[in-house]
Amino acid sequence: MADNLKRLRKKRAWSQTQLADQIGSHLSHINRIETGKYNPSLDAVQKPAAVLDVTIDYLVSDTDDDFEEVRIVDKNLRERVKWIDSLEEEDKTALIRVIDSMLTKKKILNLITKQNVAEQRL
Repeated sequence: MADNLKRLRKKRAWSQTQLADQIGSHLSHINRIETGKYNPSLDAVQKPAAVLDVTIDYLVSDTDDDFEEVRIVDKNLRERVKWIDSLEEEDKTALIRVIDSMLTKKKILNLITKQNVAEQRL
């Protein structure tokens, strides 16, 4: 958790004091967590996770994966995404192909639009 907290805080260009203020804590508390001298309880992890806009799981994860967490705001879409993992492998593959083709189309349209804008500037 120490490395994740520190990385996320720095990503927002916050000092330890600023993070402490955001979660209603003290600088020394943040410092002890980031240096690994203190492992907070699950309840104490909720505030920094919420303020840093990540899940508790991501904040306490020991993996070195520097991934960008995806938050799905649309509740209907979020529910559908949760169900994808329960699909048969063949159905997952088919769904991924459909999604990939739609995303490819979107990317191509974006490139064409950018190119047209650039040409109009000339």
